[in-house]
Amino acid sequence: MGRNAESRSAGRHHRRAMSRRNATDHHPGRRVETAWLTVSQLCLRWQLGRKTIYKFIDAEILPVWKVGGRLYRVAVADVLRFEAQNKLPPK
Repeated sequence: MGRNAESRSAGRHHRRAMSRRNATDHHPGRRVETAWLTVSQLCLRWQLGRKTIYKFIDAEILPVWKVGGRLYRVAVADVLRFEAQNKLPPK
C-alpha cells in the first residue's frame, strides 16, 4: 500500500513539472512578466508611501482590482498609463 502511494505521488509531481515546462516551451528564452502589481510593488516602483498609493485608489485616479477583503492589484497596463499621464519615468 505504501509503495503504490509513493509511485502515484511521484507520477503526479512529474506530470505537474512537465505541464509547467510545456507551457513555456512555445516561447523559449522569453521572460514572462506578471500582469498585476501589488501596492507594495508600486511603492517601490514609484518611491512613494503606501498611504499615497491608497489615496490614488480612494480618489479613483488609479484603477484597481480588489482581491479578497483587503488586497488590491493594479494591472500593469494601468500602471503604464498612469505613469504616462503623470509623466513618471518608467522603471
